[in-house]
Amino acid sequence: MAKTFKFEDSFGRILGVAHTSMFRYLSKLMKDQELPITPEQFSVLSHLWQKDGLQQSELAICTNRNRANVTRIIDILEREGIVERRDDESDRRVFRIYLTDKGKSLREVTARCAEQTINDSLKGLTKEEIDTCVKVLLQVKSNVG
Repeated sequence: MAKTFKFEDSFGRILGVAHTSMFRYLSKLMKDQELPITPEQFSVLSHLWQKDGLQQSELAICTNRNRANVTRIIDILEREGIVERRDDESDRRVFRIYLTDKGKSLREVTARCAEQTINDSLKGLTKEEIDTCVKVLLQVKSNVG
């Protein structure tokens, strides 16, 4: 007799719930620090902190989001004075996104929130368990990505 699929107990459901829990925890830590950004905006900023001046299309690829979503995030960050759009010097149809001083100043405290989220999420797990989990998740990504 075939086993009945139970969504609530499925790998995908558990993975999604874990992601949502970490996302909410990071959001809480950022709010406690009175940071003017959300975890969603943090994902865009983290790439700009590594390489300032990326194109919007590059940010969409880096963050695994669609261009419309990235445009909305950048609009908000620009309104808050955290990033600014500048014309690309070689292609006037393209905008590059640059951090403002305010955007640069958020890096350290935001990174501490992200690090705390990860550390608190992994409490009670051995290095081997974490390594196995990372290996499994990378394989899942490879299988369907």
